[in-house]
Amino acid sequence: MHRETSQRIQVILPDVNPLIYALRKDDPDHEISRAWLETVIVGDARFALSRMTLSAVVRITTNRRSYPVASTLEEAFGFCDDLMAQPHCHLIEPGERHWDIFRRLCVETGTRGGDTIDAWFAALAIEWGCEWVTFDRDFLKFPGLKCTILSRKG
Repeated sequence: MHRETSQRIQVILPDVNPLIYALRKDDPDHEISRAWLETVIVGDARFALSRMTLSAVVRITTNRRSYPVASTLEEAFGFCDDLMAQPHCHLIEPGERHWDIFRRLCVETGTRGGDTIDAWFAALAIEWGCEWVTFDRDFLKFPGLKCTILSRKG
């Protein structure tokens, strides 16, 4: 069963994109993402998830504008439920320092508009001391973020 935590922990925190690609077999980065996720799940490292990330997985994979043959709600929620059920999965949420970190990241990097969601997630990872794992190189601009960029296929 998953655990919610209120203490700082050293964990891996995945972005939305590796989770989407791991779920979607028709995505070009599916194999890379699935292999990475399976390594995390069977490994010793703890990993964290945010309900915001999980809701984005459901929102994007079930959207026919994103995928002509969209995932069903059962597939999307089942994938998320399976992740949360892992014994070394922690659900984390923004804490007391999140807003200040978020604001600082936006101001220091000039992040605005639709890109502020990236700063929001970066602030979550920084606040909890997590390693952020993503395909999106834009996260490298956030000072203080421990970030691993997964390599795309090809």
